[in-house]
Amino acid sequence: MPTASYNKFTPAIENLFEGINAGSDTWVIKLATAVNQSAGTITEVANGNGYTTGGNAAAVSSSAASAGTYKLVLSSPTAWTATGAGFSFQYAVLVDSTASVNVAYWDYGSSQAVAAGETVTVTLDGTNGVFQAT
Repeated sequence: MPTASYNKFTPAIENLFEGINAGSDTWVIKLATAVNQSAGTITEVANGNGYTTGGNAAAVSSSAASAGTYKLVLSSPTAWTATGAGFSFQYAVLVDSTASVNVAYWDYGSSQAVAAGETVTVTLDGTNGVFQAT
C-alpha cells in the first residue's frame, strides 16, 4: 500500500480548541471511502466482510502540554482482516467518539481493495502523536 498523507477536517479544529478534553475522550479510527473536508463528514466503509462500522479503538497513550505545545499520543488500533468479498477504502479517519467529531484523516491516494485474508493496519505515531497544538 502507498504511504498515506495526513489531513485535518476544518470544522474539527475550532471544536478541539473550544473544549474537547482530548486526554479523557474516546478515540477511534474508521475506514472511509469518501471524505468531505470542509463539512467534516465521511462515508464510512459498509459493515461486513471483515469491517465493523464504528471503527477500532485507539486508546490514549499520553496527553500533555510541554513548553506551550499540547500533544496527544494514541495507541494504534487493532487491524482489520478482510473476509468474504473483502472491502475497499481510501481514508483512515481519526474520530473523537466522545465529541462525535471527525478530527483528521490519512489519505491513501486512491481506493485500496482489501481481499479476503488481507489485513489493513493503521500505525499511529507513538512519538509525535496524532496532533500537536500550540
